[in-house]
Amino acid sequence: MRRRWELANRSDWEAWREAWIHDVETQLMPRLQADVRLVGSAALIGRFHHSVARWRRAGGDFRQVINDANELAAAAALRRRLGEGAKLIYELPLAATNRTMDFHIDAEQGRRWVDMKTVAPKWKDDAESRERLAFYLRGTPPQAKLALDKDFVGGGIGGHLISARFTFVKRAIVLEGKLRLLTDAERAPTWLLLCSDGTWRLDDLEDFADFYHSGRFRPDDWSRAALAGYMEHERLNFERTIAGFCYLERRHEAVEARRFEIDVRGPAFMGVGARGELRSGAG
Repeated sequence: MRRRWELANRSDWEAWREAWIHDVETQLMPRLQADVRLVGSAALIGRFHHSVARWRRAGGDFRQVINDANELAAAAALRRRLGEGAKLIYELPLAATNRTMDFHIDAEQGRRWVDMKTVAPKWKDDAESRERLAFYLRGTPPQAKLALDKDFVGGGIGGHLISARFTFVKRAIVLEGKLRLLTDAERAPTWLLLCSDGTWRLDDLEDFADFYHSGRFRPDDWSRAALAGYMEHERLNFERTIAGFCYLERRHEAVEARRFEIDVRGPAFMGVGARGELRSGAG
C-alpha cells in the first residue's frame, strides 16, 4: 500500500512539473524570443530546454530546471525596466576569463553587469539543526527576535533563514572575484541578483545589503551575531566592489516573478537611502 501511494504521489508531482514546464514554454518564452532588446535569447531558452531534457532522461534533482527558469524570469523582469534603445545581453563573453556574467545592460545612460544566483538552502529540521541554530542566535540583539518553536518546524525555518544569509555572503564574495577579472574596458557597475522562492524575503536582503555597503549591521538585524561569527570563523572579508543587490521572488508554481526589486536597501531611516531605479552609476 505504501509503495502504491509513493508511486501515485510521484506521478502527480511529475505531472505538475510537466504542466509548469508547458506554461513556461508557451507563456514566457515567446515574449522573450520576440523582444529584439534581448540579445542571446536563443542560448537562454536553449539552456532551459537542455535542463528539462536531462531531467526527463535521468530523473532525480529538479533544481537545475528551477535555476534556469529563474534566469528566464530575471530576463523578463529586467527587460521591462529597459528604456528604448537599451539592450539586455545574455552571457556576453568576458575578455580575460572563461567565467561569465549572466546579463549585461547596454543603455544610453551607461553599461551595467547583472550576475544572478538562486538561493534555496536545503530543508533540515532535526535536533542537530536546532542546536546549530541556537548556537548562531546566541548573540541576537534585544530589539530583534526570531521566534521559533520546535513543534512547528522552527529548526527547519530558522536554519533555512540562517543558511540563506550565509549564502548571500558566499555569493557576494564569488562575484567580487569575478569583478577582479574584468578588463578596464569591461568594468561597469555590477548588481548581484538573488532569487527566492518565497522562503526568504526582501527584508532579509535589505539587512544584508545595508551591512555590505556600510560595514555596519542594522540594530534590528536578528542575524548580526550569526553573520559576524560566520565570517570570522571562515575568515571572509568583503572588498565592497558590488554596486548593488536585486531581489527576485518567483514561487514554484509561477512562470514569472511575483516581485522584483532593484538596488535593494534598508529603510531610509538607516541613512542609506531608498530603493533605486534602473540607472547607471555606482549604485
